[in-house]
Amino acid sequence: MKRRIAVLALLLCFAFVTMPLLATGQEEAKTYHLVGASSLPPDYTNYKALAYFADKVKEYYDGPIEIDVHHSAELGDQTDYIEYMIQGISVDFAMSAPATAATYDKRCSFLDPPFLYRDLDHWAKVLESDAFVSIEDTLLDKGLRILGYGGGGTRNLILRKEVKTDSDLPSVLMRVMGSPIQAKAFSAAGLQVTPMAYTEVYNAIKTGVVDGLENEASSLLAMKFYEVAPYVILTRHAITVRPIWFSEKRFQSFPEDLQQAILKAGAEAAAYHREIETKADVEALQQMADEGKIELVEFDNTEMIKKTKSVLKDYATELGAIEVWENVDSIK
Repeated sequence: MKRRIAVLALLLCFAFVTMPLLATGQEEAKTYHLVGASSLPPDYTNYKALAYFADKVKEYYDGPIEIDVHHSAELGDQTDYIEYMIQGISVDFAMSAPATAATYDKRCSFLDPPFLYRDLDHWAKVLESDAFVSIEDTLLDKGLRILGYGGGGTRNLILRKEVKTDSDLPSVLMRVMGSPIQAKAFSAAGLQVTPMAYTEVYNAIKTGVVDGLENEASSLLAMKFYEVAPYVILTRHAITVRPIWFSEKRFQSFPEDLQQAILKAGAEAAAYHREIETKADVEALQQMADEGKIELVEFDNTEMIKKTKSVLKDYATELGAIEVWENVDSIK
């Protein structure tokens, strides 16, 4: 009997010692699975930045993890991703235009309007600052974390005739998007403007209804606008911002070491996207120029920035983003 009690005591001791070890082993062995999404094809910089983020998370997290990055809208569109991330389902991280989150904070629409950034240097300094922290805090409370800001696509005037100075702008009738800020800003800058569906622009330029539009190099190439509007006036009036979003609900479900890996990888992926996006933009324009498809015309946008300042301030006030506007404007 005594021997049986001794054996039982020994077994109980063994169990108490090994159970924590087994539990720890189970926790360490847990494999986390993350899902990223892009609405664009894999050859676009957005997808490349998300794939870069996935690789960096795997590098920085010392544990088993699987990360899938979907492209070409396989998991829905950009608005869907925002909804999914806030709910903590289907998509854990994504990159999109800031306005896709405007339902949760309308100030998101103020992250990249025309004439907000003076140049690429100013844009880069703003994105590396805490200028948007109040927006970040609001979105975080609603379940959406911003890991960093990519972007860098620069928008210029694409015209069928050459303009060189501000005095030439009033002669230009340009298509703008339906957004009120577009019409107000470009009108203030000195151009004549008219809203028009994007699919109608090519023929409108060809037939002389309008003189051109404003857009990025990728759209100029994809839509072959250079066939009817070969002059690219380098106004650099808008520079895109592309946040890398992450589901806060999912983020809080992870251990601290994985959270830190995500934060570090997110900041690096955002910087990587800014680098490759700005480079791709410049290279695309130069290649088209070298092929004789377009003529690049340098343009000093200083007066355009001055003329549109009050329009941007009014827009910021309308969105409740006056503090954000002041933050951006104060950065030199």
